[in-house]
Amino acid sequence: MKNLYFILALLLAGCLLVSCKKPPEAPQTPNTGTTTKTTTGGGDTTTGLPIVPINPGMLVGTWQVINDTSTVVPWGLWQGHPVTTSNYVGTPADYYKFTAGGDAYTSLKGVIDTANYMVSQDSVHVVYTFFNGQHVTGGIYNSFWQVTNLTAHTATLTWLFVSPETATTSVTYLRK
Repeated sequence: MKNLYFILALLLAGCLLVSCKKPPEAPQTPNTGTTTKTTTGGGDTTTGLPIVPINPGMLVGTWQVINDTSTVVPWGLWQGHPVTTSNYVGTPADYYKFTAGGDAYTSLKGVIDTANYMVSQDSVHVVYTFFNGQHVTGGIYNSFWQVTNLTAHTATLTWLFVSPETATTSVTYLRK
């Protein structure tokens, strides 16, 4: 029960910090095309660092999946179950592909998903059109990937999903 209260308090505190504090706008400077560094969590609320927008052009291309590490923390209805961690090592057939026109394609473990994406600051908002190989409509499958590293040859995407049973974090490491 302590874990449930802790997680709920953490989520509430995060919501209050994000909703009450407007991060300062990062100055617009010419892009040198070398590296885009981002802060974690949509701007670091503990240090007050501003969000560093990524350059969407650097995301465009086909990225090979190096590995995907996922951690599932049970809480709420599943409190007391063990925390599970898995590390999927990518194969040559696994990829993320982003086009300049806002289309995204992922292939993991032989399942190809398609989506539309939009870059906003240091996040990639994804609206799936095919999810787990099934056609979906109405934008019911959405995802927000936090870009925590982006260079010309490497990218790191972090994803968090909270349900009544679990909190799942996934970190995907990519390379061109």
